Amino acid sequence: MKFIENIISNLMKIGLTKYESMVYLTLLENQEITAYEISKRSGVPQSKIYGTVGSLIEKGIALPNGTDPTKYAALPLDKFLENYKTETETTIDYLKDNIKNIKTDNTTDYIWHFNGSEQIYTKIKSMLGNVQKSIYLTAWAKEYDFFYKDLFAASEKNIDVVSVLYGTTQKTVGKIYYHEMHDMHKIAAKYGRWFSLVIDNKESLFASFNEQNSCAVWTQNIAFMLVTESFIMHDIYIAEIYLKHKEELNKEFGENLEKLRQNIHIG
Repeated sequence: MKFIENIISNLMKIGLTKYESMVYLTLLENQEITAYEISKRSGVPQSKIYGTVGSLIEKGIALPNGTDPTKYAALPLDKFLENYKTETETTIDYLKDNIKNIKTDNTTDYIWHFNGSEQIYTKIKSMLGNVQKSIYLTAWAKEYDFFYKDLFAASEKNIDVVSVLYGTTQKTVGKIYYHEMHDMHKIAAKYGRWFSLVIDNKESLFASFNEQNSCAVWTQNIAFMLVTESFIMHDIYIAEIYLKHKEELNKEFGENLEKLRQNIHIG
């Protein structure tokens, strides 16, 4: 039954094995039964039943009673979940208080890969939610609007928010620069809408969003962060130069530096 499968799956998420979950459910339904009866009703093989029941007893989830034969009962579900919650919260509090005292080796800089918009959005929201000092961002209007509330919440905490925007939006936060858009939609349609983010000069993320295959990389690697920061700063320079000298630049190099870009064959 799908319902039972889902319960077993969720019991496994909180630390029970599949066989332990099957036995525990059987004991909840049938208090004071022997190991033989548990095996018969749960579907756990007889060769595994004593080890499984013993494991539940060690965890305090099953209780033995009497001898010849020994019968077993289950700890009530509410009590089991209450104990699990208390132990988990105690463990979390301990780790929070003590793990910061461990000297960590920061010589290895990992690069994490994310695939799919949902994974990427979750990571970006986490980064924006934990910011302490500054946010530097390059984004297309679609992604900027999606994260507007997160950016606004950061600005309310006096976080510096500096953005380069591809496109237009109705709401803005902090300092914003508008990038020249001639032919940019064509490039985005081909390669994806790029997204660059640097938080507190400590972590960075670069993403490409499209309908088929959105992907991103996150890291605290200094070299990668320098590249991301340079990309954002380059966009700021272009935005400001175009704001003041668009007519001369278009005359000399074509719209959005087209005459320069057409001679570059990267990508």
